[in-house]
Amino acid sequence: MALKKYEPRDIRNVVFVSHGGAGKTTLGEAILYDGKMTNRLGSVDDDSSILAFEPEEQRRRITIAPKLFYCDWKKTKLNFIDTPGDTNFFVETRLAMAVADAALVLVSAPDGVQVGTEMVWRHADEFALPRLVFVSKMDRERADFEAALEDIRKVLSDKAVAFQIPIGKEGGFEGVLDLLGGKAWTFPGDGRDPQAADIPSQLKEVAAKAREQLIEAIAASDDELLAKYLDTMELSEEEITRGLRKAIAERTVIPVLCGAAGRNLGVQPLLDALLAGAPSPAEQPPRKGIDPKTKAEIERKCSESEPFSALVWKTAGADIGRVSYLRVFSGKLTGDMTLHNPGRDASERPGTLYALYGKNRETLAEVGAGDMVALAKLKDTHTGDTLCDPKAPIQYAPPPIPNPVISFALRPRSKGDEDKVAAKLKDIVDQDPALQITHDQQSKEILLSGMGTIHIEANVEKLKRFGVDVELLPPKVPYRETIKGRAQNVEGKHKKQTGGKGQFGVCYINMEPLPRGSGFVFEDKIFGGAIPRQFIPSVEKGIRDRMQRGVVAGYPVVDLKVELIDGKYHDVDSDSRSFEFAGSKGFQAGFKQARPCLLEPIMKLEVTCPDENMGDVIGDINQRRGRVLGMEARGRNQVIKAQVPMSETLKYAADLRSITGGRGAFAIEFSHYEELPANLAEKIIAEAKVAHEEED
Repeated sequence: MALKKYEPRDIRNVVFVSHGGAGKTTLGEAILYDGKMTNRLGSVDDDSSILAFEPEEQRRRITIAPKLFYCDWKKTKLNFIDTPGDTNFFVETRLAMAVADAALVLVSAPDGVQVGTEMVWRHADEFALPRLVFVSKMDRERADFEAALEDIRKVLSDKAVAFQIPIGKEGGFEGVLDLLGGKAWTFPGDGRDPQAADIPSQLKEVAAKAREQLIEAIAASDDELLAKYLDTMELSEEEITRGLRKAIAERTVIPVLCGAAGRNLGVQPLLDALLAGAPSPAEQPPRKGIDPKTKAEIERKCSESEPFSALVWKTAGADIGRVSYLRVFSGKLTGDMTLHNPGRDASERPGTLYALYGKNRETLAEVGAGDMVALAKLKDTHTGDTLCDPKAPIQYAPPPIPNPVISFALRPRSKGDEDKVAAKLKDIVDQDPALQITHDQQSKEILLSGMGTIHIEANVEKLKRFGVDVELLPPKVPYRETIKGRAQNVEGKHKKQTGGKGQFGVCYINMEPLPRGSGFVFEDKIFGGAIPRQFIPSVEKGIRDRMQRGVVAGYPVVDLKVELIDGKYHDVDSDSRSFEFAGSKGFQAGFKQARPCLLEPIMKLEVTCPDENMGDVIGDINQRRGRVLGMEARGRNQVIKAQVPMSETLKYAADLRSITGGRGAFAIEFSHYEELPANLAEKIIAEAKVAHEEED
C-alpha cells in the first residue's frame, strides 16, 4: 500500500548539521525508532544503523553521504537529512541545506561548539535557514548544559535561548524540563514511552528563571507582543506559540534543547519542538528560478496548483540502480508524468516514486509540493539539475561546487582494467559532485580530485567494492620550465641523407624570458628568403611541440620569446618536417644556454583552527616553505591566510587533522607560479633523467 500524500502545511524539512561525532546519525536512529519506522534502536557502534549502512561509513564510523529519512509524527510528515560532519564531505552537506526549510544544529555537550559546527552555522546563514540547537550526549562525562549554552551564545549566536533544561547530569541525566509546558519529562526503559510529571521542587526556581528568559526573548522579537509583555508581564499560550514560530522563522530566537539520543532521552520533546517551531514549506517564500529560454527570473509558489518543479539535490547508488533525490518546490508528481530537464534539454519518466528512510524505502502514488521523493534510473539527470513541467519550464540554480583541494593519481592494479576503472569512476563522480576526474596528458595519469585525503580514500574503497582495485599515488606536481637569461644566434640544424631525397633544414633563433604568466611569443624576423615562407610555420610548430615536452625535466615550457632570425634551406631536400626538427633542436640548444629553471605552483591556503593551535599551524606552514600573509579572529578560532608550494600541500589534510586533533579545516586554490629553489630543482631534474633512462 502506497503512502499518503501530505499537504505542504503538514510537512517539515529539517537538515541535521554539526561537527563530526556530535551524534546526528544516532539521533536519526532514535527518531526512526520513536516514529515507529523501525522496531529496534539502531546503533552506529554495532553496525545496526539504518542510516550508516555503507561499508565505508561503518569502517570509519562517520557519515560520508547525506541520508534522507522520515517519520509521521502527530499527523505531520517530518523529512530529515542526516549530513556528513567531516569537512571532507561538506559539499554534499551544503547541497542538503539548500533544499531544507530548517536546520537542527547538534552541539556535543562534552565538547562544546567545534570548528565544523561553526562552518555549518555560516552555511546556514548563507541559506537564511531558521534553526534549533540540540545539545547532545548529555549523559556523557563532562557534559554541561550551561557551559554548552554559553558556548553557543558566544560562538554561534546571542539569539540562542534555553527551551529546556536538563534533569540530572552526566550519568545521572534522565530527562528534560519543558519550560513552556511546565512539565518534567523522563524516559524509562527504552525511552519510547516518555512520562510527564510536575517540575521537581528543587528545580522550580531554575526553571522559572529560564522560562522568563525564554518568554522575554519571544516577546522581544515582535513589537506587538513586546508592548503587551511590558504592560502586563505575561503572554497567553496562543501568543507564545505564534510568537515563537515567527521568531524562529525570522531567526531572532534560536531555541536550545538537550538530550541523549543513544539512550533515547529527550527525542520526543525535540520532535514536538520541530513540529511547533520549524516552518512548513507552505510558509516559505516562492522559489526563484529562470526561464530557460528567455533567462528572465520567474518563481513558483509551494502549491499543488502551480506547475510541477523540483531540484535534484543528491544522486546515490542502490540495489535498484542509480537513485535521484528530489525536493519538490511546486505542483505534484505522479509516476506516469513526462518531466523536462531544461539544463540538458532532456525528457524523463519518473516511474515508481519512493519515500526513503536510510537504506529502506516505501512506494508513493503521488508527491505534492514541499515534499521529498526519490526516483530511480533517470536516464540523463544529475545532481543540481531541475526537473519541471515541459509546458511551464523553470530552472533552479544549485549551490556552487567549490574546486577540489587535493588530487591523487590512480593506477589499476590489474593490467587491462583501464576501461573498467573509467566506467566505475564515472559512476562515483555522478554520485558525488565534489569529485573530479582529469587525465594528465603529460604523465598519462588518471587524477581523482576531491576535498581531502579521506574523501579520496573512501571513494577508492568504494571503487574496490564495485570490483575495481586501484593503487593510489601522489600525482606529479605540474612544474613548469622557463629561462632566466638570453641566448643569441643559436643554430638548429637537421640534416639526414639516406639515399634518394634527403632532409635538410637550418634555423637560427634568439631567445629571451618574458614576465611570469606571459606564455609564449614567436616572432618571424626572416628577411631575403633565408627560409621559404611556407616553412616558417613548421619552425614554430617544432618549437611548440618541444615546449610541451620540456627540455630539462620533461615539464611544459612557459614565459619566453623566440625570434627566428635566419636559416638555410635546400631546393630538393628541404620540407616542412625538416624545419620542424630544426626548430625543435634549435630551441633545445638555446634553452640550455639561457639559464633554465623550474617553476612550481603556489597555492593560496586559508586555515581555520582553534586559538590554541595557531602557533603550531603557523610553524608547520613555515616548514612547508610557506608564507603567512595574515590572520584574523573568527569566534574562538583563528583564520590564517598563507601561500604554500603545491608540492608541500599534497598531504596537508591529514597533517592538519593531526596538528589540531581534527578541529582544523582549510580551503586551497591555485595562486601563481614561482621559481623552484635550485637544490630542489636539481633533485627534480635528476629524477626526470632516471625516469627517462628507464623508459628508454
